[in-house]
Amino acid sequence: MRIITTKSNLLESINIVQKAVPSKTTLPILEGILFQAKNGKLTLISTDLEMGIETTSNIDVIEQGSTVISSKIIGDIVRKLPDSDVEIETKDNFVYIKSESSEFKILCLSKDEFPELPSVNRDNGLSISNSTMKEMIKQTIVAVSNDEIRPILTGVLMEISSDKITMVALDGFRMAVKLVSVLNDENFKAVIPGKTLIEIGKILNDSEDPVNIFLSKNQILFQTGNTTIISRLLEGEFINYKQLLPTEYKTKITLKTENLLDACERAALFARDSNNSIKFEIYDENMNIKSNSDNGDVHEELKISKTGEDIEIAFNPKYLIDALRVMSKEEITFEFTTSVSPSIIKPLDDPGFLYLILPVRRR
Repeated sequence: MRIITTKSNLLESINIVQKAVPSKTTLPILEGILFQAKNGKLTLISTDLEMGIETTSNIDVIEQGSTVISSKIIGDIVRKLPDSDVEIETKDNFVYIKSESSEFKILCLSKDEFPELPSVNRDNGLSISNSTMKEMIKQTIVAVSNDEIRPILTGVLMEISSDKITMVALDGFRMAVKLVSVLNDENFKAVIPGKTLIEIGKILNDSEDPVNIFLSKNQILFQTGNTTIISRLLEGEFINYKQLLPTEYKTKITLKTENLLDACERAALFARDSNNSIKFEIYDENMNIKSNSDNGDVHEELKISKTGEDIEIAFNPKYLIDALRVMSKEEITFEFTTSVSPSIIKPLDDPGFLYLILPVRRR
């Protein structure tokens, strides 16, 4: 193999596929990136056996071929190269990398040992914009569980039904539900690992360019531009999240998202000694936010618009802050039933997103 490309082109491709290279593995070959040069294109592939990423770029192919190079070594080298053309050539068991006056010689890994990515049928699928998919991931991933005792909750449920796509994540303390309309004839349900969606979110941009999604029995494929991500799906039945949603509320307030976020972040500074909670006292058109510790306490007061009953209720500030940071609208509504019942946060002008949060019992 012998190719010529630019540093920026090569580094962009390496940065994409490195997202699927495992940080720890008992299989040394997985620490490498497969390089394939053919027909004027360079394809880079990586996998951790749970997720695989493939990306292609246009280059000058002088001699086609393939090789596997250590991800860490090639990434570190390319980042330090001058902003110039890069020539990569394989001879025997070595890769030679040249750029201006710099030249590196690297031992290859065995390309015969590199695993193939799973195949996913692309006959039927759906398409959604980069920006929409990126926002759906951002708004739901905050509620994914990190507890491996219930593996199904470490993923995000994706439901495709007629012209709607819904993504749901929950961890037993909060739940995020995001729904958008799409042009689609497919109907399917899948639970995608949260780790996969985090990396996909980093690859996507804020454009209207399409993300094409295809599903097989136990794999899902995302294709955007010249990049393809394939991931295994989580097995098991996801919780019936619709049963968890309150059907009514007794108190509803409306206020500015930024004001509540700022107040919660300040109150969180003293929440550790009060059962790791902050307390809301909602009376008339005011909401007091309080927390205390051995070092002191904090009292915030916000103006709100309220309908319904007065209420006192406490929450884990982290769960509140996580939700408010991904609210893209200027104002939110907060719906309460009782001091021990789940509450609902919604962006005022986005009926497709809601965040459920369980209250905390204060000592």
